[in-house]
Amino acid sequence: MLDAMRRRASSWVVRVLLGLLIVSFAIWGVGDIFLGPRGGEVVAEVGDLEVTSAELGREFEDQITRLRQQFDTPIDRPQALALGLLDQSLQQQVAQRLVDMHGRELGLGVADATVRARVTEDPLFRGEGGFDRQRLELVLRSQGQSEAAFVDEIRDEVRRALLVDAVSGITAAPEALARALYAYRNEKRRAELLRVDASSIEVEQPDEATLQAYLEENQAQYEAPEYRSGVLVALRPADIEDEITIDEESLREEYAAREQIYTIAEKRKVGQLLASDKEVIERAAEAIEEGSTLAEVAESMSADGVAYSSIGPLGARDLPAALADPIFALEPGQLSAPVQSPFGWHLFRLIDVEPENVTPFEEVRDALHADLAHRRAVAELPDLATALDDEIAAGSTIEDAARTLDLEPITLDKVDRRGLDEAGQPVEGVSAPILAQFFTGREGEPSLMEQTDDGYFVYRVDSIEAPRARTLDEVRDEVAAAWIAEQRTQTAMEKAEALLARAREGMTPAALVAEDPATLELETTEPIVRGARGNPAGLSPEAVDALFATPEGAFADRPFATAGGAVVLRTAEVIEAGTEGADATAIDGLRTSMAREMRGDLLLQYEQALRRRFPVEIDEGALRALANSMEPRS
Repeated sequence: MLDAMRRRASSWVVRVLLGLLIVSFAIWGVGDIFLGPRGGEVVAEVGDLEVTSAELGREFEDQITRLRQQFDTPIDRPQALALGLLDQSLQQQVAQRLVDMHGRELGLGVADATVRARVTEDPLFRGEGGFDRQRLELVLRSQGQSEAAFVDEIRDEVRRALLVDAVSGITAAPEALARALYAYRNEKRRAELLRVDASSIEVEQPDEATLQAYLEENQAQYEAPEYRSGVLVALRPADIEDEITIDEESLREEYAAREQIYTIAEKRKVGQLLASDKEVIERAAEAIEEGSTLAEVAESMSADGVAYSSIGPLGARDLPAALADPIFALEPGQLSAPVQSPFGWHLFRLIDVEPENVTPFEEVRDALHADLAHRRAVAELPDLATALDDEIAAGSTIEDAARTLDLEPITLDKVDRRGLDEAGQPVEGVSAPILAQFFTGREGEPSLMEQTDDGYFVYRVDSIEAPRARTLDEVRDEVAAAWIAEQRTQTAMEKAEALLARAREGMTPAALVAEDPATLELETTEPIVRGARGNPAGLSPEAVDALFATPEGAFADRPFATAGGAVVLRTAEVIEAGTEGADATAIDGLRTSMAREMRGDLLLQYEQALRRRFPVEIDEGALRALANSMEPRS
C-alpha cells in the first residue's frame, strides 16, 4: 500500500496545477479559505511571496485527509511524515506561489464579475432559489473569515487557473493516435509451447571433487554469517502493562474526562423561513398558523423577500447561540417565535431529532483500562530503566540486575544480523533496532542503557563468530541439490536449443513430443496480452516480449528458461484488437489519459521554467521545526 501511495504522490506539480482545472471550485475553494488568516514562521520564499508554517501545516493536514479518503485507511502524522507528505505539501505551496509570481509579472487581473460568478455558482452557497447570501455569511462568520479575505483568495485561485489553462488547456490527443495505441495495447497472442521437463532429466550424482569445485565457485552463497551470542534485557510498556491494575474509581474518572468522546450530541433538522423585516416574518407566521406549510408561505411571499431553506441535522455547538437556543427549545412540529440574528428574521419548525447517544462505561471499560495501563507503564518505564542501570553500575551482571528487579533476561545464542539462529529460525523478543545495536557492541562489555521508540534496553555481547566459508561437510546436501538442479536446467536448455533447430528444419512440435513423451510436453496458451506480467503460463517477461516480436506461425529466436525447465516458443495466433468495434468509452478514456499525460509534461516544463525565473528559498531549520512539532510526544 505504501509503495502505491509513494507512486501516486510522486508528481506534485502535475497534481497541484491540474487540480486547478479538474477540481470544482466548491472543493478547492473552501478547503483553505475557511481555515483562517495566514500566519506563523516563514518556511519558504518564492520571489517576494512567502509560505508560512501555518499555511504549510494546513496543506499537510489536507494531504493526510485526501490520502485517507483515497486509500480508505487510517494514516497518522508520523506515517505521513515518513511518506514525505510534508515536503510534498511544501512543494505544492511553492508551486502556487510560482504561478502567483508569474501572474503578477504579467499584470494579469481578474474581473470582479468573474469572482462574483464563482461565488454565486458555488453549490455551497446555493439554496433552493439560487445563490443564498445568508449561507455565505453564515459560513464566513462561523469560520472567522472576512469577506475581503475570502474574495482575495478566490481571485488568486482564478488567476492561477487562467495561467494553467493558458499553458495546457488546449491539449488534446488525436483520435487516430488513441486508436493506434488501443490496438497496440489490446492485441493478444496465443503461444504454442514445447516444454522440456527438467525434473525428468537424469543426471549422474556428482563426485566429491565436483561438489567442492561448485562450492568454491559459489562460496558467497553458502558463507556462514557473523554470529553473536550474549544477553539482553528489553524494557517495553507491553512487558509491564499486565502487572498494572487500575482501580474502578480511576477508570470512571477517565470515562468522565472523556465524556465528549463517548457522546454523540443531539442533532436537529429544522425548516427555516428567512426575511429581512420583522413585520414580514410575523405575517409569515400567521399564515403558517392558519395551516400553510413553510414552503408554501415562502412561495407566496417571495416578493416580500421571504426565502425557505432547511438546516441540519446540526448540533447546538454547530450553530450560533442566537439560533441554537430557539431551535433546541422546539418540540416536534412546533413553530418557533420570530428570531432575530445578524442574517435577518427567522422562523423555525422542527423536522427531525437525532437524540444524544452516549456509549456506556461498560462497553469501553476494557479499552480504558488498557489505555491507562499503557500510559502508566510508559510513565514508570524510565524509573525502571534507571534502577536497572544503577544495579549494573554497582557491579551486578545484567542477569543478576534483571532478576533483582523481577525482569527476565533474554539469552541470545548465535544470532545473525537478520535475527536468525543457526537453524535459520527467528529469535523472539529482539526487534530490528535492538539487533542493529547488538551488532555494534564490544565483546565482553555491558552496553550503556539504550533507548528505543517505545522503551529501553541493555545488552552484553559474550562472543563473536566472524563470517566464514562453510565446509562441504556442512552444506553437502544443499550444494548437491543446487548442482543437480543447475545441471538439469542446463541440459534442458541445450535440449530446447536442439529441438528449436529441428523445428526450424520442418519437424513439427507434435512429432518431436512423440519421440520423447516422458520429457516433452506440448501446450497452447490462452490469449496473452502485450506486456503481460504475473507469469502467464509460466513465461518470463522476456518470453512474453519475444512472443509479441515473433510473426504468426514462426518460432522465437531462442528457447527460454522456466521454473520447471525450458520452453521452445512459437506464435500460434495473433489476435488483432480492431478499433472499429472498440468501446467508444474505452477510446475516449484513452484519449483523456493521453491528454492528461501531455498536459502533465507541459505543466512540468512550465514549473521548471518558473523555477528558473523566480528564486525559491526554503528555510530547512523552520521546516525541521515544523516536522518536529508534528512528531508524537511520549
